[in-house]
Amino acid sequence: MIRRLLVNAYRIPRPRVRSLVLWLLRRLEADEFTSPTLREIFRKYWGVEIGMYSHGCFVPWMIDRDTTIGRYCSIAANVRIVNHNHPLTFKSTSGLFFNPELGLTDKWLVEHRPLDIGSDVWIGANAVILPEVNRIGHGAVIGAGAVVNRDVPPYAVVLGNPGRVVKYRFSEQTIAKLLAERWWERDIDQLGDLTPFQTPLTEVADVATPVGAGQPAE
Repeated sequence: MIRRLLVNAYRIPRPRVRSLVLWLLRRLEADEFTSPTLREIFRKYWGVEIGMYSHGCFVPWMIDRDTTIGRYCSIAANVRIVNHNHPLTFKSTSGLFFNPELGLTDKWLVEHRPLDIGSDVWIGANAVILPEVNRIGHGAVIGAGAVVNRDVPPYAVVLGNPGRVVKYRFSEQTIAKLLAERWWERDIDQLGDLTPFQTPLTEVADVATPVGAGQPAE
């Protein structure tokens, strides 16, 4: 009952009220890794779907609507995920005229491009994902401060502005096995032996794929 009241209270568009609701939920449900109510609020009010065990995602205005984030993702501070552009063909580019959250229109007047972020993705501090991106593959790493303007393959490491793939985390063969295994679809208590998640895979130091190698298909 308390959780339902908090979800309904979040409808009130006042920053202090919404901040209080999120603060209370983090304490009622232990943490954001597994909170179902935080996920419901961001799905219902922000249009963002967030998988279980992902964290760093529950910050209003950080992630545009029509974004789907997989499971076990790690998103650092001050990341910005942008699914829309300000209109260049309107009389003004100001969000006042096209963003319903700002009070002058009752619907979005610019297009949002859906973005699918896979599971086990790590996005470093101050990175920016631009509207040109439709997909960030499973296991990808976006370095701190990177500005990403194109899709990212699975297990790629992207750095810089504009973002570019500098390497892959594992060999093509290992990436293929991980994508086939889809371990992230299991809950933590279903993973069994956690040693592979807490120690380096044996091949990492020797066979991380260099830039220019074939990109693995997802």
